[in-house]
Amino acid sequence: MRIGFIVVKNILRGGGIEKYTYEVGRRLMQRGHDVVVFSMGHYGEFAAEVEGMRIVRVPCARLAIAEKTTASAIATLRALAYRPKIDVLHFHSVAAGSFGVLPRLLGRPTILQMHGVEWQRSRWGGFGQRVLHMMERVSLAVHSNCTAVSRTQCDFYRERYGKEMEYIPTAAELTDSADATDEIELLGLEPDRYVLFAARLVAEKGAHYLIEAFRKLHTDWKLVIAGSAQGEEEYQESLHTLAAGDPRIIFPGYVEGEAKHQLFSHAGLYVQPSEIEGLSISLLEAMGYGLGCLASDIPENREAMGETGHTFCSKDPDDLRQELKALLKRTTLRLDSGQAARERVSTFYSWDRIAAQLESLYAKAAGAELPIGVAEIPAPGEVPVEVRSEEASPVFAWR
Repeated sequence: MRIGFIVVKNILRGGGIEKYTYEVGRRLMQRGHDVVVFSMGHYGEFAAEVEGMRIVRVPCARLAIAEKTTASAIATLRALAYRPKIDVLHFHSVAAGSFGVLPRLLGRPTILQMHGVEWQRSRWGGFGQRVLHMMERVSLAVHSNCTAVSRTQCDFYRERYGKEMEYIPTAAELTDSADATDEIELLGLEPDRYVLFAARLVAEKGAHYLIEAFRKLHTDWKLVIAGSAQGEEEYQESLHTLAAGDPRIIFPGYVEGEAKHQLFSHAGLYVQPSEIEGLSISLLEAMGYGLGCLASDIPENREAMGETGHTFCSKDPDDLRQELKALLKRTTLRLDSGQAARERVSTFYSWDRIAAQLESLYAKAAGAELPIGVAEIPAPGEVPVEVRSEEASPVFAWR
């Protein structure tokens, strides 16, 4: 089959959708399929081909919500005209998915994948939320084959729209830690003596809560805020202002390659203070490295970590500070929870298994048969009941 992904910013430099497309796309190539990725062209250096995947550049407006909508519209038209013909169009989220009307009218197979409830994101004002609400309704009405990256979202769309979504999560690699420390030493860091945050620097990821909480800690640990986000310069500047005067807080910018590998390998704790998520790839990556993780108690983070992680009350810097204070004192607890997190990734969040699951969904949409059977993804189980503790012990128990 030939699969077309609509639409990404830059498959080699971006957020969760870009990472998802890269990891799934290259595995689909290895399984004998062709992959075409429709991509905006202004997010860093543009490559026409990545690991055999054909990257098609599409123009777009560069204004907030108009960026993805214009890119999606143009990408959809180009995908329909693409030769050789694309067998299945894979639409990422509602801004792209709402443009699935035309291919569906033409009888072209499509799938819609939800990576979060878009209109809940804090970046959107009232007008943006109304537009995304409309796109959500259109997308779910148009596409008959729909999937979401968390069970929380599957439940949300079932309850709100009566729409059954196929659960296909995000994933992470099990990564062996780096021995080298030269990259972190350049940042003035010592192994196991820093807290790591690594995500897009947008308000919904909650880095401001983490900085506020960390500044009130009396510790010689350091805090690394790794990441960037084109178009979010005002928010990023506010983070630097919030951290001003505290030399313990470090902003290395967007990190990749060996620098990223070392940052994850030698962190003492990973923190994910997000207000909203689909199912965080950054959090799963940290778990795949065997890091102890502390995250906001939103359902998607609790779903990802299960009983292996620690939580604080979302949007509450004081509670975050208390949990940080307790965890930084308990090395054994961090190590034990990190090992449990790594095992959880191995069991539930494998890219190979997820690529196989998507392959099966594409075949269903296209009315094709696959020669290879697809193993079902084990269910992580119900969202656990939170049990809080002043000792910052693992915060989940199971009914």
